[in-house]
Amino acid sequence: MPLRFFRQNNILVTVVSLSLGLSGCVTNAGGVLKSEDQSRALSGERTKMGQSYNLNVDCTAATIPHISLVQPPSHGSVEFVREKVFSNYKESQRVKCNSKRSPGVAEYYTSQSGYSGKDMYKVRVSYGEGTIRDVTVNINVIKN
Repeated sequence: MPLRFFRQNNILVTVVSLSLGLSGCVTNAGGVLKSEDQSRALSGERTKMGQSYNLNVDCTAATIPHISLVQPPSHGSVEFVREKVFSNYKESQRVKCNSKRSPGVAEYYTSQSGYSGKDMYKVRVSYGEGTIRDVTVNINVIKN
């Protein structure tokens, strides 16, 4: 943690620089959170890649996130489905919501039948309250 000292109006001032990160996320200049996910899928099989939700403290939906495909996969397709999902909150106020299904959007990937290898797609998730996240999903597609 870098410290800087300087005098201002005969007072010694200490400046502490902190670098805070969000689990795999980086904020770019536009204020959009960016993250990358790693996943696996069997060739030709519909596989859940992720989910998005935004819950109030009482576990009701604050908003339903909107997901748009920024870059489609080269070897498959992505589908977004509004459905009940299990949240995965880590902070104490909403951790109780993790044990029951709540409104959200699930993200499913299906590769072309017979394809195996790497694939990737990018999505933008808007939570409707000012938070925007760009996610790159890297997939290792395995033949069954």
